[in-house]
Amino acid sequence: MRSESRRLLLTCALLVCGAAGAEPLVGPSVGNADALVAEGTKLYNKRKYADASRVFLQATRANAALLPAYLGLGRARMGAKETAGACAAYRAWLKSAPDIQERPKAKGELDLCERQLKALRKKKKNQVPADLTARHVELKSDFFEALEAGTLLGSGSAGEKLRTLVTEGYLGTDLAEMGTRLSTASRAAAEDVHQRALKGEALETERLRAGHELLGLAKDTGEAAPQAPAQGLFLDGLAALQGGDSKGAEGLFAKAATAAPGVTEYRVWRAAALQRAGDLRGALSVMEAELPEDPRTDLLRAAVAQRTSKEDGARELERLLFQRYAAPPSR
Repeated sequence: MRSESRRLLLTCALLVCGAAGAEPLVGPSVGNADALVAEGTKLYNKRKYADASRVFLQATRANAALLPAYLGLGRARMGAKETAGACAAYRAWLKSAPDIQERPKAKGELDLCERQLKALRKKKKNQVPADLTARHVELKSDFFEALEAGTLLGSGSAGEKLRTLVTEGYLGTDLAEMGTRLSTASRAAAEDVHQRALKGEALETERLRAGHELLGLAKDTGEAAPQAPAQGLFLDGLAALQGGDSKGAEGLFAKAATAAPGVTEYRVWRAAALQRAGDLRGALSVMEAELPEDPRTDLLRAAVAQRTSKEDGARELERLLFQRYAAPPSR
C-alpha cells in the first residue's frame, strides 16, 4: 500500500503536476510571470498544449497571485489530456477569482473536467494520480508551524515543506504569501550570520554554510538580498579558512571585496588569509593598496619590519607611538 502511494505521488509530480525544478521555487527568480502567460497563450493557440501547460505552470510559480496563469494552465492541461492536473488548475482559479464574466464558463469547464476525471478513475484507477488535497493542507500547516519556529532549513523545515508542495504540483495563490514570508525570514537569518561572522565571532563551519544556503533560499522563494553574492563569497571564504584552505579563502575574500567595495572588512579578511598562509608581506601589500589609512595597516607594517630586523621593527613601533605628536607640516 505504501509503495503504491509513493508511485502515485511520483506520477503526480512527473506527469500531471509538471516536473517542478528544484531551484528556484516561487517568485521573481522563476521568471517574468506576464511574459510567461503571453508565451503560454501563443503556444495554446498553436495547439501545443503540453508546451503551453509547462509554461503556464512556470507562470504560476513566478507569480502565484497572477490568476490568468491558472485558467490558462487548466485549459492547456485539458488539451494535453492531463485531466487531474487540469481540474486542480481550474479549482485554484475559481477559488480566488472574482465574480466576473469568465467565471461561469470556467465553472462549466471544471464540471466537464471533473466528469472526465471521475470516468477515468473508474476505467483506469491505477493510472490516475492520487488526490493530494488533504496532504497539501497538512503540508501548508506544517510550513507555517516551522516558519513560526524559525526552522528554515533541513528536515521538517519551512523550506522543505514549500519545496515538497511545489514538487508535488500544488496550485494556489497562497504560495505567493508563503514564498514572501520564507524569503524575508531567510534574508534576516542569513544577515544575522553574516554580521556575526563579519565582526569576528567564532561560528561553526556548518553555521557558515547554513548562512550561505539561507541566502540561496531567500532568492529562490522571493527577493534576494542586494549584497547576497558578496555575502555568500565571504561566508564561503570563512568556511575555507576554517578548513585550512588559506589560499582558497584569500581568493573568495578578494571576490567578495570586488562584489561589495564598500565593505572594508572583506579586505581585512583577505589579508588575514594571506597571513594565515604565512605570506605576511602579501598581507601588507593588500592592506597598503586597499586600506592605506587603516590603523591596522600601520600595525601590520610594524610586524613586517620586526621580521626584517629588530632595528627596523623598533623604528616602526616608535613611529606609531609618537606619530600623533609630529610637528604639523609647514605651509
